Parts: sequence; C-alpha cells; structure tokens
Amino acid sequence: MRSTSFRCFFGLLGWLLLVPGALTAVAASWLLATSLHLVGDTRSAKGRVVAHESVVTGSSSRQAHGKKSVVEFVASDGRTVRFTDSLVRQLQAVHDVGDTVTVRYPANSPSQAEISSSNTLKIFLGAVWLLCSAVGMAAGWLLLRLRPRVPA
Repeated sequence: MRSTSFRCFFGLLGWLLLVPGALTAVAASWLLATSLHLVGDTRSAKGRVVAHESVVTGSSSRQAHGKKSVVEFVASDGRTVRFTDSLVRQLQAVHDVGDTVTVRYPANSPSQAEISSSNTLKIFLGAVWLLCSAVGMAAGWLLLRLRPRVPA
C-alpha cells in the first residue's frame, strides 16, 4: 500500500514538472527564434534616434520615470518609418538623440521595428527560460522513470 502511494505521488509530481516544462520550452523557443530573427522575413536598416519619449512605469505606489528612444529609418520599400523602441531605461534613454542604430523589422510590417540591441535582454531571458524548462522536463522524466515498481 505504501509503495502505491509513493508511486502515485512521484507520478503526479513527474507529470506536473514534465508537461508545463514542455509547454514553457515551446514558448521560450519561440521567444528565442523571434529575437534572433529566425522566423519570417526580417530586414535590417540603419536608423537615427530622433527623440526620447518619457514614460512612467510601475504601480501607483512605486512609480518610476523612464525614457524610450524614438527612431526613424527608411524601410526597404522606400517609406520613412518612425517607431518607439520597447526598451525603457530609468531616468535616461539607452541611446542619445542623433545616434545611429541598427533596426530590425518584419519585411511586411516595418512599423513593428525594434532596435537590434534591445533584443539582447529577450535573448538572455529566452535562453534562461529554455534552460529552466529543460531542467523541469528532465526532473519530471526522472521522477516518472524512477517511481517504485508495483510488486507483482
């Protein structure tokens, strides 16, 4: 009887680690693939920081002031595109006004552009997330494999 309860516990714990680990590994892989521009037709161009946008982040009790870079570039179809980068830096922007930056954008939607250096954080988080998912899946698989055997 005791062996059966351990078997059920290890089996449940194994599945609780294995299934969410596999799902988060898929999500982390997608984050890495999009950050590394392995998905879709991605173009790059040189852009110029033309302004900064002030933003307030955080909850109402702990607000922080930050700045985002506003960048202008010419897309491959000749259109001039202006976008605000998604990366917020407290008190100061990442890039100064007038700086030249490399911009990456989907060929079919240049308005969804990003400064390519902003992807470094996404790549790091995606890699850490994928590593944690792999550890969870391995632990779940081990728990399922090492469950006590049911006596015959």
